[in-house]
Amino acid sequence: MTFVFQDSTEMPYQINFIADLNNFLSIVEQTLPIENRIMELKNQIQEEEEKFEKEITMLNSFLSGLNTSLDQLTTQYDIEPTAKCKDKLKESGIECVEKQKEQFKIALDDLTRNSKNEVAQMSSQIRNYLEPFLWSGVYNTKMVKHITSTTEKLMGKITMKLSGLSFTYETTYADFPLQVKKFMNEISIPILSRGGLIHKEDRIKQLDVSDYFIKRVYIDEDFQLDLENKKGTKKVKLLVPGEIENASLTYVEEGAIDITKSEELVAQLDLYKLDELRQKVVDYVGNEASIVSRTLVKIELDDNDAIESNELFECVKIIASQYGEIINDIFAHGITKKEIVIKEIIEGGIRNEIFISVDEMSNRLSALGGDGLELKGLLNI
Repeated sequence: MTFVFQDSTEMPYQINFIADLNNFLSIVEQTLPIENRIMELKNQIQEEEEKFEKEITMLNSFLSGLNTSLDQLTTQYDIEPTAKCKDKLKESGIECVEKQKEQFKIALDDLTRNSKNEVAQMSSQIRNYLEPFLWSGVYNTKMVKHITSTTEKLMGKITMKLSGLSFTYETTYADFPLQVKKFMNEISIPILSRGGLIHKEDRIKQLDVSDYFIKRVYIDEDFQLDLENKKGTKKVKLLVPGEIENASLTYVEEGAIDITKSEELVAQLDLYKLDELRQKVVDYVGNEASIVSRTLVKIELDDNDAIESNELFECVKIIASQYGEIINDIFAHGITKKEIVIKEIIEGGIRNEIFISVDEMSNRLSALGGDGLELKGLLNI
């Protein structure tokens, strides 16, 4: 299927934007009230802590004033019984004040513990709401993927970044252990080998690495791939900074040999095969069918935990701005600004119109108060 604007121009993002927009509105409706409740609880905790400190200070001042008064009265009525009464009264005063402090502290600890538990539950609830949406509902992200093979499974971390916002998923992959032969039945690299019946000398031979295991993959602006044989005695490290012509290929056995820096070895190296392997590994890592589980573990804004620091709304605004640009494009290719309309071309050339009314969006956002009004502006409605 193909998604097009109302004037039949193909959309830059081949996804159902209206579905994502509806999901975005639902996420906003679900999460922003929770964040506001979290902020209320945190403010309440802070107010109670300040109240506690103030009351403790007043109790200490009261005790100090009581002791001063008792000293003055004892001096005024300077007989032995008054001195004994003073000491008894001071002991009782200390005991009473400390008991009041203890009761205040118990009440504060109960409130703080219950509030923090509620905050933790609500923070988890926000992550659960965001987990499916952030995976595919934020466009034009820069992605960093890091895959490692442990003794038990193939695990990964996928981080997506956009304008200071970043979110990270931990993933588990279906194939374990993962061998090169899953992607290519035959691939070899040139290495130097000692050979000869009488005189041993270095000769070039092609080493088949199709049965090597993939131990690590890192995909950013660069591509890194670490391979290892079954015994772990031979390793291959591929680094591709940009184009395959700039690749660095290192073979490690007793020592490390940079094949791409050896004129005689690099002449026997099939860069096309390496590039084919790279592309297939990249496709595998990014293919949802390869992933058996994923968990949203981190949402950050400018390297701070966005939920912990109550900056979820700032994250939402970044996404809303991106959606607003797409809505502007839809309006530019459409015939009305009362509806956000795209078309889906399905098998047989049939075109289905998909839309959401601006009034519906406006009403849903207005129900959120000031935050919703700000989002309306960012969404260009």
